[in-house]
Amino acid sequence: MTKSFGGVNAVSEVDITIQHGRIHALLGENGAGKSTLISMLCGQYRPDAGRIEVHGREVHLRSPKDALNAGIGVVHQDFRLVPPFTVTENVVLGTKTRADRKAEQRVMELAESLNFHLSPRARVRDLVVGQQQQTEILKLIFRGMDVLILDEPTAVLTPQQAQQLFAALRTLAEQGKAVVFVSHRLNEVVDSADHLTVLRGGRVVADVPARGLGPKELARLMVGDAADRPVPPRAHRELGPELLALRAAMINTGGRNCLNDIDLSLHAGEVVGVAGVSGNGQRLLADAVAGIRSLDAGNRVSSAATVAYIPEDRLGTGLVGSMSIAANLAMRRYREPGISPWWVLPSRLRREALPLIEDYQIPAGPTVEAGALSGGGQQRVVTAREMSRTPDVVVASQPTRGLDVVSAAAVRERIVAVAERGGAVLVLSEDLDELREVCDRIHVMVEGRFVANLPVAEASRALLGELMTGAQEGESP
Repeated sequence: MTKSFGGVNAVSEVDITIQHGRIHALLGENGAGKSTLISMLCGQYRPDAGRIEVHGREVHLRSPKDALNAGIGVVHQDFRLVPPFTVTENVVLGTKTRADRKAEQRVMELAESLNFHLSPRARVRDLVVGQQQQTEILKLIFRGMDVLILDEPTAVLTPQQAQQLFAALRTLAEQGKAVVFVSHRLNEVVDSADHLTVLRGGRVVADVPARGLGPKELARLMVGDAADRPVPPRAHRELGPELLALRAAMINTGGRNCLNDIDLSLHAGEVVGVAGVSGNGQRLLADAVAGIRSLDAGNRVSSAATVAYIPEDRLGTGLVGSMSIAANLAMRRYREPGISPWWVLPSRLRREALPLIEDYQIPAGPTVEAGALSGGGQQRVVTAREMSRTPDVVVASQPTRGLDVVSAAAVRERIVAVAERGGAVLVLSEDLDELREVCDRIHVMVEGRFVANLPVAEASRALLGELMTGAQEGESP
């Protein structure tokens, strides 16, 4: 299949065979063509050349409905849910099944089979990002899709949850389903995939069995030697004054405390991490530290002149999808004389955006709408806007979600650089290796509380996993 945009091939002469009964991994760095390929398989785009066959018969996918009718279901990085509806209503939407008690029971059974702590009657608008993704996964399983395509399905899951998810996907494969997943987590590809396809520059550069391949080999297939670039070691840093703190912070939603008695201190020269299973209050914590969510009790104390915020919901909170990349990059600067002396000048926005587009390797020009970018491209825009302001404090929630290994390493370098110049960073991530790489100390969050505060030297993956799941109690600050 081939698909081009503006004369540039996003996907070029791609041949891929997805077989029933196996788990197939799709790999590639940002801009490799993965999102375009998935969009063609789910009926959002029509290929300029080539064809799609299901069970040996050619199908013409003119819409997502056509793909569903052909038995192809996709969980995208940015979810297709109706916020006011319940979980059950979203799962059965578009089917002949009514959202009654029988459907709720079925949804509960599916959720429990995947170890999803999700109420069938919960409103999607009240769910955190991880729970919304779980709802999307349930939609595919409920509909009985023959081909399940999951785009970064474990991005919001802990290692333990990811293992449970892949156990469920393995069961589905053994039942004859074809499972495809996109991932930048090479260890899970090695552990879970039967077969893999690697895209680079819109072309297939490898289509091989996964057996015998390790993470280093996969990284070289994806991006070559650039994947081996190490993050520079950090010099010892003396902590400076406190820049921002929460004191006995509490936020109450839905009649219960979702942020409960949080004490958090960010000092100049340090990177502080927060680990936890998705849905344990991390989103509220990030909003509170960034200053966009008020506290019901406690205090937020800040001496920082500027606070940057990279939210986990990049398209819903971090960007305006219908506006250009240039306009999104200027969001924090509209009152600056260089941007709008009397009124906003589009030409000036574009000119100011070009250095950031180059520096942060945003894969499109300044006039392209932010919503047209892949998830990784959107993440680059948010990161460029927030980090380029030289902030005193950075709140980064899932800062490398959807990024390839090289781009993720570059973001981590920028996080460390903030601390090295005397700023402070709060990193909230489900990627334990990422937290251990960049942080000086790591809090563990369970049910809206901090249950541990560990120096990074003591924060092994095993210990963090046990603390996150409540298997062990830690030393709180």
